Amino acid sequence: MTLFSALLRFSSPLNQVKSLSPLQADIIKTIALVAMLGDHINTILLSGRSAFLYAFGHIAFPLFTLFWAANLPADAIRLRQRARRLWLWAIVTQPLFWLAFMMKGQSWLALNILFAYAGCTQLISWAARWGVNGAMAGVALLLLIAWPLSPASYGVSGLVFCLLCIIARYHSGAAENGMFLLLLFAAMAWLNMPPVLNGWWEDAIVYDFLPTLVLPLLVIGLVAAMPGVSSLRIWPRRFFYHAYAAHLVLLGCLAVMPVRP
Repeated sequence: MTLFSALLRFSSPLNQVKSLSPLQADIIKTIALVAMLGDHINTILLSGRSAFLYAFGHIAFPLFTLFWAANLPADAIRLRQRARRLWLWAIVTQPLFWLAFMMKGQSWLALNILFAYAGCTQLISWAARWGVNGAMAGVALLLLIAWPLSPASYGVSGLVFCLLCIIARYHSGAAENGMFLLLLFAAMAWLNMPPVLNGWWEDAIVYDFLPTLVLPLLVIGLVAAMPGVSSLRIWPRRFFYHAYAAHLVLLGCLAVMPVRP
């Protein structure tokens, strides 16, 4: 079997996420939370000096996005409710996001990652309610928020990855199509790749490409192979919103505290 044919037979990571037990899902979410915390500690408190935390932090967004897409509801009413909840939390956590990153020179125009999820959820909510006109309005909304998302929340590449995950969520045929999976993996790899390699492609592969693409798939595969206990959970439902806000408060307070000699 050639490498290309093997890639075409690769199981959809979104389908793997859907098949996880609550315990397995919580284990992966915990890994993603730790990765996000480590990445933000490296950026805010360590000024990016830790190569390990830089690389490890790249697994957080792909994992969270796959879970977000896999858990999107099918009916229009619940989609509207999900979009409203995401907008609420995005707006509530934005001042905390400013607090955490302002000492690193981050622009106050930069939006946190919840706006990407809220915008994409709003697009499919409008599409479910108003068809093509709703989808066009949703695309216009994403174009408006793409630039403010770029400084710290992946911008266009993040929105493209979210939209591809949405397609895989609502079209099972696409989720198992080999060419679509290659496109999905390419979008995942694009998330953290520098715009120009200029001779330092080795570092880009080790610290950007591999952690962004390979490690999330490896984490999902390894945890999916573990025995699943469906009735056991680690975290309560919607824990991520509270954890996201809490870690921003903590890091923001530490960032603005004066350093004692």
